[in-house]
Amino acid sequence: MPHALICGAGWAGLNCAQALQERGFTVQVLEKSDRLGGRITTDFVEGFTIDCGFQVVNPSYAALRETVIMEGISSYKLAKGVEIVEGNRIFKVGDPRSDLRFVPDLLSGQFGSISEKIAFLKYLRRATEDKTFGEALADSPKLLANILKPFLDGVVLTDVTLISNRVVRELIHWFIKGNPVLVDGGVGRASEALAAGLDIEFGIEVQSVLPRKVITSNGDFEADEVVVATDPVTASQLLGVEAPKMNYSETWYFDIPEGEVTSKFLRVGGQGPVVNTIALSNVAPSFAPGGRTLLAATTLTAASESSVKNQLAHLWQVATVDWRLLAKREIPYSLPFKAPRSELASDLKINGVWCAGDWRNLPSQQGALLSGKVVANSISFYR
Repeated sequence: MPHALICGAGWAGLNCAQALQERGFTVQVLEKSDRLGGRITTDFVEGFTIDCGFQVVNPSYAALRETVIMEGISSYKLAKGVEIVEGNRIFKVGDPRSDLRFVPDLLSGQFGSISEKIAFLKYLRRATEDKTFGEALADSPKLLANILKPFLDGVVLTDVTLISNRVVRELIHWFIKGNPVLVDGGVGRASEALAAGLDIEFGIEVQSVLPRKVITSNGDFEADEVVVATDPVTASQLLGVEAPKMNYSETWYFDIPEGEVTSKFLRVGGQGPVVNTIALSNVAPSFAPGGRTLLAATTLTAASESSVKNQLAHLWQVATVDWRLLAKREIPYSLPFKAPRSELASDLKINGVWCAGDWRNLPSQQGALLSGKVVANSISFYR
């Protein structure tokens, strides 16, 4: 029976391990940390559920559906729309198929002329062009600046106008097709489900890799196949290639009195470091103990608590000075930055070693899962 070693217990590594195990391989997963899922993990602080960053799952992702892990997990749907704060006014925009109440604000001149909106619909139907998203939406400048960019910056965790149009089109496709959810009990439950039945050894740091050997802090491991599925920066170091540019983000979690913020929508806008904010426990009540609300805010740069609170006061139109900072998650390697002409399906092998991860595919949960599955399929095929 062939033996495979998977370096890294993130979603790419776990999905690769599951696929290989289904194909009759003996699989061993080596993980440096003491937990599963990479950055798709959950902590519990004083009765609050704290994911590692604002984490939603789109059950419509094709690679996620194939795993069937979400079938046994309770979840809460997010609204298929966003609240945009402009001055003292709050606009609600979103998919009108899910709620006709989005229509009036969608038609507002604040978000571009009718011709701009028609141009965007045409954009969705024409062949994808290999340019920046900003260049691709040149015919819809107000729509881009006032709706798409404020929302999508928080999805790609950088300035979306600089990202490959092919990447953004793919992500928009999945948003249109599915309804993102918060996982009851935290997103870490999905990682646990994906890891079910696997042999995983924690606390093992991989120091170097060869096509059939892995050297670690706990000695050497040999196998018929080796897969590197660590974070992109660590993987690049192990494989001897240039590391991809990575996006940085911080997510701030505040404990606030129940009822102070009542909206269930993601909210964007205003001046300051916050790219989006949401009262998580208004959507998923299990995220906060009784009488309290868990509110999250995401920034794309290092920020101060005072600057975050100042912007949140404007966004939520309430005093935030007494809000208690419960936790902050700094994520230096949030997502790979994919510029135009970037490979969306990169080589599966580097220097003779298999490699999986969302940096080798679409920067998303879909990309991570698909990359792991494709590597497993290729290993099986060539054996």
